[in-house]
Amino acid sequence: MPGPMSPTAAHKMRLIKLLICCLPLFSQMVWADNMAECENIIRSGNENWAYRYCLVPAEEGNPKAQVLVGMAFMTGVGILKNPELAVYWFKRAADQNYPGGMYQLALSKLAGLGTPQDEKGGMALMQKAAQAGSVRASEFLTELGVPIEKPQDSAAKSKNLKKYECTGVGCGRPTDGFGR
Repeated sequence: MPGPMSPTAAHKMRLIKLLICCLPLFSQMVWADNMAECENIIRSGNENWAYRYCLVPAEEGNPKAQVLVGMAFMTGVGILKNPELAVYWFKRAADQNYPGGMYQLALSKLAGLGTPQDEKGGMALMQKAAQAGSVRASEFLTELGVPIEKPQDSAAKSKNLKKYECTGVGCGRPTDGFGR
Protein backbone atom coordinates (compact mmCIF):
# COMPACT_ATOMS: atom_id res chain seq x y z
CA MET A 1 0.00 0.00 0.00
CA PRO A 2 1.54 3.33 -1.03
CA GLY A 3 2.27 5.89 1.65
CA PRO A 4 1.25 9.54 1.67
CA MET A 5 2.47 11.66 -1.23
CA SER A 6 5.14 14.25 -0.75
CA PRO A 7 4.05 17.89 -1.20
CA THR A 8 5.92 18.03 -4.52
CA ALA A 9 4.25 14.87 -5.85
CA ALA A 10 0.80 16.11 -4.74
CA HIS A 11 1.44 19.43 -6.50
CA LYS A 12 2.43 17.58 -9.70
CA MET A 13 -0.75 15.45 -9.53
CA ARG A 14 -2.93 18.56 -9.15
CA LEU A 15 -1.17 20.15 -12.12
CA ILE A 16 -1.70 17.03 -14.25
CA LYS A 17 -5.40 16.92 -13.31
CA LEU A 18 -5.77 20.61 -14.19
CA LEU A 19 -4.14 20.08 -17.58
CA ILE A 20 -6.36 17.08 -18.33
CA CYS A 21 -9.47 19.07 -17.42
CA CYS A 22 -8.42 22.02 -19.60
CA LEU A 23 -7.37 19.93 -22.61
CA PRO A 24 -10.71 20.40 -24.44
CA LEU A 25 -10.30 24.17 -24.22
CA PHE A 26 -6.88 24.04 -25.86
CA SER A 27 -7.99 21.62 -28.56
CA GLN A 28 -10.92 23.87 -29.58
CA MET A 29 -8.45 26.61 -30.40
CA VAL A 30 -6.59 24.14 -32.61
CA TRP A 31 -9.84 23.17 -34.37
CA ALA A 32 -10.62 26.83 -35.11
CA ASP A 33 -7.09 27.25 -36.46
CA ASN A 34 -7.63 24.30 -38.82
CA MET A 35 -10.20 26.24 -40.86
CA ALA A 36 -8.04 29.37 -40.79
CA GLU A 37 -5.13 27.36 -42.21
CA CYS A 38 -7.44 25.87 -44.86
CA GLU A 39 -8.64 29.33 -45.93
CA ASN A 40 -5.09 30.75 -45.97
CA ILE A 41 -3.93 27.97 -48.29
CA ILE A 42 -6.82 28.65 -50.69
CA ARG A 43 -6.26 32.43 -50.59
CA SER A 44 -2.57 31.93 -51.36
CA GLY A 45 -3.57 30.09 -54.54
CA ASN A 46 -1.91 26.84 -53.47
CA GLU A 47 -4.77 24.43 -54.18
CA ASN A 48 -2.32 21.51 -54.15
CA TRP A 49 -2.43 21.67 -50.34
CA ALA A 50 -6.20 22.18 -50.00
CA TYR A 51 -6.95 18.55 -49.23
CA ARG A 52 -4.27 18.32 -46.55
CA TYR A 53 -5.29 21.51 -44.75
CA CYS A 54 -9.06 21.34 -45.25
CA LEU A 55 -9.72 17.68 -44.40
CA VAL A 56 -9.82 18.12 -40.61
CA PRO A 57 -12.37 20.99 -40.61
CA ALA A 58 -14.35 19.10 -43.28
CA GLU A 59 -14.51 16.02 -41.05
CA GLU A 60 -15.56 18.29 -38.16
CA GLY A 61 -18.57 19.39 -40.25
CA ASN A 62 -17.47 22.72 -41.73
CA PRO A 63 -19.44 22.93 -45.01
CA LYS A 64 -17.02 25.33 -46.72
CA ALA A 65 -14.14 22.94 -46.00
CA GLN A 66 -16.29 20.04 -47.23
CA VAL A 67 -16.76 21.77 -50.59
CA LEU A 68 -13.03 22.50 -50.83
CA VAL A 69 -12.16 18.85 -50.12
CA GLY A 70 -14.77 17.83 -52.69
CA MET A 71 -13.21 20.14 -55.25
CA ALA A 72 -9.79 18.58 -54.59
CA PHE A 73 -11.25 15.12 -55.24
CA MET A 74 -13.20 16.28 -58.31
CA THR A 75 -10.21 17.96 -59.97
CA GLY A 76 -7.46 15.68 -58.69
CA VAL A 77 -5.45 18.67 -57.49
CA GLY A 78 -3.28 17.63 -54.54
CA ILE A 79 -4.86 14.18 -54.31
CA LEU A 80 -5.87 11.30 -56.55
CA LYS A 81 -8.96 12.23 -58.58
CA ASN A 82 -12.10 10.54 -57.25
CA PRO A 83 -15.45 12.03 -58.38
CA GLU A 84 -17.44 9.66 -56.13
CA LEU A 85 -15.67 10.98 -53.03
CA ALA A 86 -16.11 14.52 -54.33
CA VAL A 87 -19.87 13.96 -54.48
CA TYR A 88 -19.80 12.54 -50.96
CA TRP A 89 -18.25 15.78 -49.64
CA PHE A 90 -20.53 18.02 -51.74
CA LYS A 91 -23.52 16.12 -50.38
CA ARG A 92 -22.37 16.59 -46.77
CA ALA A 93 -22.18 20.34 -47.35
CA ALA A 94 -25.51 20.40 -49.24
CA ASP A 95 -27.18 18.49 -46.39
CA GLN A 96 -26.34 21.49 -44.21
CA ASN A 97 -28.04 23.80 -46.76
CA TYR A 98 -24.69 25.33 -47.69
CA PRO A 99 -25.20 27.06 -51.08
CA GLY A 100 -21.75 26.11 -52.41
CA GLY A 101 -22.35 22.46 -51.59
CA MET A 102 -25.74 22.47 -53.29
CA TYR A 103 -24.25 24.17 -56.36
CA GLN A 104 -21.37 21.69 -56.71
CA LEU A 105 -23.67 18.70 -56.11
CA ALA A 106 -26.08 20.06 -58.72
CA LEU A 107 -23.26 20.38 -61.27
CA SER A 108 -22.16 16.81 -60.49
CA LYS A 109 -25.70 15.51 -61.04
CA LEU A 110 -26.13 17.46 -64.27
CA ALA A 111 -22.83 16.19 -65.67
CA GLY A 112 -23.07 12.69 -64.21
CA LEU A 113 -19.70 13.05 -62.49
CA GLY A 114 -19.38 10.82 -59.44
CA THR A 115 -23.11 10.15 -59.44
CA PRO A 116 -25.63 8.99 -62.04
CA GLN A 117 -26.68 11.78 -64.37
CA ASP A 118 -29.92 13.35 -63.13
CA GLU A 119 -30.94 16.47 -65.04
CA LYS A 120 -34.23 16.98 -63.19
CA GLY A 121 -32.65 16.53 -59.74
CA GLY A 122 -29.63 18.63 -60.71
CA MET A 123 -31.78 21.54 -61.91
CA ALA A 124 -33.96 21.37 -58.79
CA LEU A 125 -30.85 21.47 -56.62
CA MET A 126 -29.45 24.35 -58.72
CA GLN A 127 -32.69 26.26 -58.03
CA LYS A 128 -32.34 25.55 -54.32
CA ALA A 129 -28.72 26.74 -54.37
CA ALA A 130 -29.72 29.97 -56.12
CA GLN A 131 -32.52 30.53 -53.61
CA ALA A 132 -30.04 29.98 -50.78
CA GLY A 133 -27.79 32.72 -52.15
CA SER A 134 -25.31 31.02 -54.49
CA VAL A 135 -24.29 33.66 -57.04
CA ARG A 136 -22.80 30.99 -59.30
CA ALA A 137 -26.05 29.00 -59.29
CA SER A 138 -28.01 32.17 -60.12
CA GLU A 139 -25.61 32.97 -62.97
CA PHE A 140 -25.84 29.38 -64.24
CA LEU A 141 -29.64 29.48 -64.35
CA THR A 142 -29.68 32.96 -65.90
CA GLU A 143 -27.23 31.86 -68.61
CA LEU A 144 -29.58 28.99 -69.46
CA GLY A 145 -32.55 31.36 -69.51
CA VAL A 146 -34.19 29.59 -66.58
CA PRO A 147 -36.02 31.91 -64.20
CA ILE A 148 -35.04 31.64 -60.54
CA GLU A 149 -38.06 30.53 -58.58
CA LYS A 150 -38.93 32.28 -55.35
CA PRO A 151 -38.45 30.03 -52.32
CA GLN A 152 -41.55 28.65 -50.66
CA ASP A 153 -42.36 30.09 -47.27
CA SER A 154 -41.62 27.71 -44.43
CA ALA A 155 -45.30 27.20 -43.52
CA ALA A 156 -46.19 26.09 -47.04
CA LYS A 157 -43.08 23.96 -47.26
CA SER A 158 -43.82 22.11 -44.03
CA LYS A 159 -47.25 21.10 -45.36
CA ASN A 160 -45.59 19.57 -48.42
CA LEU A 161 -43.01 17.51 -46.53
CA LYS A 162 -43.42 13.76 -46.76
CA LYS A 163 -42.69 11.60 -43.76
CA TYR A 164 -39.41 10.24 -45.20
CA GLU A 165 -38.00 13.74 -45.80
CA CYS A 166 -35.60 15.29 -43.38
CA THR A 167 -33.35 18.35 -43.42
CA GLY A 168 -30.00 19.10 -41.86
CA VAL A 169 -26.80 17.22 -41.19
CA GLY A 170 -26.96 13.49 -41.87
CA CYS A 171 -30.17 13.53 -43.90
CA GLY A 172 -30.06 11.96 -47.32
CA ARG A 173 -32.57 12.37 -50.09
CA PRO A 174 -34.32 9.32 -51.49
CA THR A 175 -33.56 10.39 -55.10
CA ASP A 176 -29.83 10.93 -54.57
CA GLY A 177 -27.59 8.49 -56.36
CA PHE A 178 -25.01 8.45 -53.57
CA GLY A 179 -26.73 7.72 -50.30
CA ARG A 180 -25.49 7.05 -46.81
